[in-house]
Amino acid sequence: MKYLLFTIALLSTGLSGLLANEIQTNADPVQEEMELASNEDAMLELLGYMTVYRDGLKELGFGADEAEAIARGLKKALEDEVMDISYQDKMAEFQAFIDKKIKNTEKRRAKAQGLQANDNLAQGKEFLDGLKIDESVKSTASGLHYKIIKAGKNKKPKMSDTVRVHYKGTRIDGTVFDSSYKRSQPADFSLQGVVPGFAEGLTKVGEGGKIILFIPSDLAYGNNPRSNGIIQPGDTLIFECELIKINP
Repeated sequence: MKYLLFTIALLSTGLSGLLANEIQTNADPVQEEMELASNEDAMLELLGYMTVYRDGLKELGFGADEAEAIARGLKKALEDEVMDISYQDKMAEFQAFIDKKIKNTEKRRAKAQGLQANDNLAQGKEFLDGLKIDESVKSTASGLHYKIIKAGKNKKPKMSDTVRVHYKGTRIDGTVFDSSYKRSQPADFSLQGVVPGFAEGLTKVGEGGKIILFIPSDLAYGNNPRSNGIIQPGDTLIFECELIKINP
């Protein structure tokens, strides 16, 4: 019985393959042409879509109501049609038009960053206030909060020192933005070349020690964070640090 079923399965597979080949062989050329045209149309639509983002049209505030006029310009350029207005005569006016778009974009961005910063500052304050219930968390006059995990040796770095440190930096929501552990390579840097809260915090621990730093925004990157896109304006940051050594 099992051999019969196996034979039937083979026959079915063979017939399916023959039918598929027959269908492919007898494919309608008109249908194929329509499919090719449809695919090309989709690619052209994608080109238009990508142009908007590649050339920053969306960021500059151009909207759907202006798409028709932009499309007219594209059509004229592709058809080598002469514009109704002189390019040279209108260049100054065109540049002023673009400059205005750029200024408006910068205003919108600054407003959005300000709102985001205020929200992050409020969340940061709430987070830092919540640390007060943990007696192992200390604070300084500057507003830095820290927790010593391992005190290390008596020798502690000064603000003028260069140190070797393993560290992991996160936002208060746990998002990691940098980690020497991930790179498997500790970092060497001058305490004068890092954000104030990080530098101050490392002076609280000795060589071989471990410390967690809770750094408010004004001791970190403030409203002008690094360009990696993870740290946001007004962010309070957390650093888990291991002071490997104070460099000579």
